[in-house]
Amino acid sequence: MDNSIKNIHSYYSPNDLYNKIIEGLNTLGIDLSDVTPDDLQPVDEFHIRGDTATNELIELAGFTSDMHILDVGCGIGGSTRRLSHETGCRVTGIDLSDEYIDAAGRLTELLNMQDRVDFHACSALELPFDDDAFDGVWSIQMNMNVEDKVGWLKETCRVLKPGCKAVLYEVCGHKNTPQIFPVPWAQDASMSFLIPPDQFRDAITSSGFGISAWNDKTDLAAQAFAKVQEPVGEPKLPALGVYMLAGKDISTKAYNLRCNLEQERVSLIETVAVKPQ
Repeated sequence: MDNSIKNIHSYYSPNDLYNKIIEGLNTLGIDLSDVTPDDLQPVDEFHIRGDTATNELIELAGFTSDMHILDVGCGIGGSTRRLSHETGCRVTGIDLSDEYIDAAGRLTELLNMQDRVDFHACSALELPFDDDAFDGVWSIQMNMNVEDKVGWLKETCRVLKPGCKAVLYEVCGHKNTPQIFPVPWAQDASMSFLIPPDQFRDAITSSGFGISAWNDKTDLAAQAFAKVQEPVGEPKLPALGVYMLAGKDISTKAYNLRCNLEQERVSLIETVAVKPQ
């Protein structure tokens, strides 16, 4: 494991994550015997526009209950579980972080969804699955930490059945550089590998995919962060939140993301890539 991957793995490996989430649920007075995906949403939908974006992606994907979908970069499994919950499909999630995968599996058992949702700790560049294994692929905001984008996309294409689609929802670069750090996906520039949307599109097509949908969501992302203020003093953190995944400086990271969006340093792209028959 090279140094950049080690740094990324370390960044996404908070200690005792599952128990901290359980403590947060208890603090909120949520009955652990009756937890729902919505109860976990404040912590497990770790991407821009949260469950709103996830539900839009579910509609865009059109995945059905007879399908087996791969979630690449699943985090602690929030969107993985929501996809299965809403469509009835089987979903396998993978992530580089052992801590995330541990929490993902235990939260899935808490929700009694383990018969339809499972997880593996591995690299997106070396998926432990056969060729043509999945009926669809789903990947939400993980490319930012992947330097070898063509390698990731080729591996994604390899495990997808011919004629099937990969739904990608990804932060990209924009007109201006450099980005302002830290941001939710990186403490500094050594962990972030953004490319402009046109280069991202080229990486997709050069990996063997065709593109059937390409939606720029940058304006919606900017609207979502428009009211985020520069933090002053010690942060007041909620009982349950994405700071559990990205650190207690999440307010600074969110404000920097607002600045990056407003200053056209980052963009947000939603796309559907199709593997040829």
